[in-house]
Order: sequence, then C-alpha cells, then structure tokens
Amino acid sequence: MSTDPVLMLLPGAFFALLFGVAATHKLLAWRLFQQQLIDYRVLPRALATPAAVAVPLLEALAALGWLDAISRPVAALLSAVLLLAYAGAMACNLQRGRDTIDCGCGGADGTQVIRWALVARNALLALAALPLALPVAWELSREPGWIDWLSINAGALVLMGMYLALNQVLANLPPQRVLD
Repeated sequence: MSTDPVLMLLPGAFFALLFGVAATHKLLAWRLFQQQLIDYRVLPRALATPAAVAVPLLEALAALGWLDAISRPVAALLSAVLLLAYAGAMACNLQRGRDTIDCGCGGADGTQVIRWALVARNALLALAALPLALPVAWELSREPGWIDWLSINAGALVLMGMYLALNQVLANLPPQRVLD
C-alpha cells in the first residue's frame, strides 16, 4: 500500500529536526549534559562520560538517518529506542521520588524538571516513530514535487513549534510535589 509523500515524509522531517536540535543542545553544553546523566543515576558513574558522548552522536545519526530513504527505517527504530530510553530513565527516577532532576530536554538555556507528562510525551513520540521502522511504510504513491517539499518542511516547523510550546508550558509548571 503506497501513501501520499507528504503524509509519509512529514513525520520524518519533524524527527530529523527534533533529533538534530537535541544533539546540538547536548554538544554545545556537553559538560552540563554529562552532569545531567550523572544526576539520573541510572548508569554507573564510570559510564556517564561514554554515554554523554554516545547519546548526542546517536541523536545526530537519527537526525541524519531520517533524511535518506534507505536509512529512514533504521532512523525510526533508533528514534523510538532513544525516546523510550529517555522515558524509562525519567520514570525510574519519578518512581524513586526524585522529581527535581533536570530532564536535559532544553539544553543549557532551559531547565525543566522531570515529570510524568515528559514520560508520556516521549512514549507517544516513540509510538509515532516505531511504525515508520517498517520498510513497507515508506512506499510512496508518487515522487514528491516542490509543493510537497514546501508542505513537508512547513509542517515540520509547525510540529516543532508545537513541541517547543508544550515543552515551555511544562517547564513553567512547578515541580510535581508542589502540584500534589
């Protein structure tokens, strides 16, 4: 079954943008990201530095992978795995009562504590990426034209704007224990 190229390529453009921005944030504030990984306490401290190198590189690979038809299924799988790992690390700490950890979502400029809404956000994004890991999902009904690419890129920017707006709303909320 083939699908309209805009409907198929729009999620990929959004995920490429999302993971490209995420990798850039982490690389520009690498020491901060390394400390955020240590704060999560889900890895032995000795693995924090290798993980702080690997995570932004994997995010950059995911972002680049979404841009090529051959690597899109692998990028989709990698994206889902990363998002589920982030959700799992947050959920683990929330279960432990550690809800004042900076999630690491906003880079050096944006501090945001972990909360269940971020776990849900990452799980939903992973669920959106996972079906795109199936190679048959990428059968397009036609070659995209310039208007398709305009729609795809504009749509990805709109989705990214919505993602950032939601992030800002969540960042502005007080920590969960204050809300309870």
